[in-house]
Amino acid sequence: MSRDTGPDDRSLVALQRALELQMELTAIVTRGGGVDRLLAGWEQRAGEAVAVFDRLGRPLGRNSAFRPDALMAVGALLAERSPRIGEKIRIAPPTISARGEEIEITSFAGNDTVRGYLARVPSGEQSTELASPALRSLLALEYERHWLLDEPARRQRAEQLGRVIDLGDAGGAQAYLRGIGIDAEELRGLAIEARNETHAEVLVDDLAAILTTTLIRHRGRVVECLVPFDPRQTLGEYGLDVPLGVGTPVEPRYAARTMRQAGLALETSRRVGTPIEYLDGASHEFLIRVASPSYLESFAAATLEPILRARGGEELLRTLHAWLIERRSIETTAERMGVHRHTVRNRMQRVAQLTGHDLDSIDTQTELWLALKARGFGDESLTVA
Repeated sequence: MSRDTGPDDRSLVALQRALELQMELTAIVTRGGGVDRLLAGWEQRAGEAVAVFDRLGRPLGRNSAFRPDALMAVGALLAERSPRIGEKIRIAPPTISARGEEIEITSFAGNDTVRGYLARVPSGEQSTELASPALRSLLALEYERHWLLDEPARRQRAEQLGRVIDLGDAGGAQAYLRGIGIDAEELRGLAIEARNETHAEVLVDDLAAILTTTLIRHRGRVVECLVPFDPRQTLGEYGLDVPLGVGTPVEPRYAARTMRQAGLALETSRRVGTPIEYLDGASHEFLIRVASPSYLESFAAATLEPILRARGGEELLRTLHAWLIERRSIETTAERMGVHRHTVRNRMQRVAQLTGHDLDSIDTQTELWLALKARGFGDESLTVA
């Protein structure tokens, strides 16, 4: 007498098939079959169409059941939105939706870092659903193996960046760059603080591709590179959400300078939470960004309060600001403010008396200028000499 197969029995059968499928896939990897044979093995044993994409949404491989035109649909989706670890996204491209099929996209990860994406057309079989996590794990393992194989290239890129930074003469820097295939009149330093060292390794690989630079390395959590253009739009499209500092564009022989600037800008980016570009020739603006608001308020008050407490203090501050902008010229300051030059001279003598400082001192001028900037005075077109 026969007995109907109940839900529990069907679950056990599905689990057994999933375990067998996992063992067969593991055997493929153990024998060194690689990603292509792994995907082909999934098609042969699970009957599903699958494809693999890198972290930038570029296809790395597919089995014969995965339609080539579906690769474009998945790539377009990943360019707009990529699934986080543990998340699933489903789409139904017109090329296959007529058959009532969807593509499921999931990430595969190593060391809690996304390494790539798996796209599959689910068959609905319980056994394949149970085995699909094993497929993603094996793909992550293969990706890690590929990463280790590419380590010599990473070392070479790091050495090239270090060499360019060390070269200080124009001819030597340009000759070296041309020797490694880079023809750039200017370079811009870039410093990024990754979430951890593993994330830094991921960024080195990704940024080398999207910024098309071979001058890149990471030191601990900080990724450093040199690029011949402003990278902020490209990095924004990439979805970078960590502290970022950008140096000013310089001739290749000054690469060390722009990298130092990027490092300083990174310090500010950590505090304010947005990408920061170093302002060359306007270090006072940069210092204002670096300092905390409470410190700036205290500094400005301590420096300018003696002037503000005096009679006509606001007018004295405006005159002081104009005098510094006009390179400490009484005549041009008077013309700028529309007053007599004797008025300006008297006001500046009053400022010197109130502050107790020699206004001819560069240290005093710098302190007063920074205090005025911290208080909100500004003229973007002129700077103190």
